[in-house]
Amino acid sequence: MDPRTLPARAGLDWLRDALRLFRRQAFAFTALVILYLFGLMLLASVPLAGLAVAALLVPFGTLGLTAAGREAEANRPPLPALLLEGFRNPAARLPLARLGLLQAGLMLLVNLVVGLLAADAVERWTVVDGQIDPASLMQNIPWDALLAGALLYVPALMATWYSPMLIGWTGMPVGKAVFYSFFACWRNRGAFIVLGLLLFGLIAAAAMLLGQLLALLGLRGATASLLMTPLALVMSSIAYATLWPMWRSVFGAAAPAAAIEAPRE
Repeated sequence: MDPRTLPARAGLDWLRDALRLFRRQAFAFTALVILYLFGLMLLASVPLAGLAVAALLVPFGTLGLTAAGREAEANRPPLPALLLEGFRNPAARLPLARLGLLQAGLMLLVNLVVGLLAADAVERWTVVDGQIDPASLMQNIPWDALLAGALLYVPALMATWYSPMLIGWTGMPVGKAVFYSFFACWRNRGAFIVLGLLLFGLIAAAAMLLGQLLALLGLRGATASLLMTPLALVMSSIAYATLWPMWRSVFGAAAPAAAIEAPRE
């Protein structure tokens, strides 16, 4: 598998393709994302082992949501059963679970480093009426913790971005999948930056327009926050819809499940 190197404008193409896929199956795609996110939150709320189990399932969910884009492109509705795609291939189950453990360990490391570096700044935040005082927050932003977190989080994200698909659809072992994922992201860093900026701009513009509309209608507080939830779910669905165009353009179409051999460790 030799990942393609695409120009920075590929980020725009990814977003265009994602919007096209989402328009084809907007309701089914959003329902699938809601099911996935709600399932993770429900698992994470279980005491003791819940958070660990949720972390293990993230690669399976990523594989299923990428497959949802594949189905939408073929004019087929992305059904909830897609979230089980990783479980249907016996050879991929254990490697995907190992990838989930790796992702969980990396995120734990990032959170630990950020928490340690931000401890002094957080202690200087003041609480007024049960909420953090914005003035104290702005005066004590833990810039060193944020920078360290970004320096750790971005490489970890690159190493695991394509890994679920490489494991589930090509039969790669975990180590090789992480290696190829990292360098595929590095080769296409310009396209990823463009996509990130476009998604940020799209989300910010949509939130601003909806906020202004709610203000004109006189809706504020909890009611406005409640009405913002559907927008957040739609934006999340569009972001997840970019997974398939990114995979297809960099690595090519998915291999048939029947042709996948057991990963060799």
